Amino acid sequence: MKSIDNSQTNNYTIRMQSAFSEDRIKIIEYPTFLLITWSLSTTTKGMLGNILGEEYDDLLIMLTLYRKSNQQHFTDFIIQDSSGVLRLFDLPTGTYYCEIVGCNSRNETITVKRSNTVHNVQSENKACTEFHWEQRSNEKVAWMQAYSGYTVYE
Repeated sequence: MKSIDNSQTNNYTIRMQSAFSEDRIKIIEYPTFLLITWSLSTTTKGMLGNILGEEYDDLLIMLTLYRKSNQQHFTDFIIQDSSGVLRLFDLPTGTYYCEIVGCNSRNETITVKRSNTVHNVQSENKACTEFHWEQRSNEKVAWMQAYSGYTVYE
């Protein structure tokens, strides 16, 4: 009987594509800055277009950075590439996390991926005027009605 060598085959593919999510977003803390890295897979880009009802290239893709100290604030960065790196210097002391968010022309948004959380302590008392921080409102989230990841119900 001939033995089969499975060491060279990937057992986690379906229809020649990976069965696992390949999207990632991560915040890495350095002494003087925060580094944010992200990557969106082709499959996710296609699904975003289907969910929001527009071509992926027509969507507004943002990286939203949240800061929590006494109150929660956020700032948005528009990202053009499906993968990249962003360095942020002189951030105020606080706890940070970020999300990749897709938005269509009807202002419907969906969070694609959320990062890890890091606590950043500002070593010097510098005022961070480079970013426009907005206070997060306590409004209730408006959910899309009767939506499933597989089916849209009427």
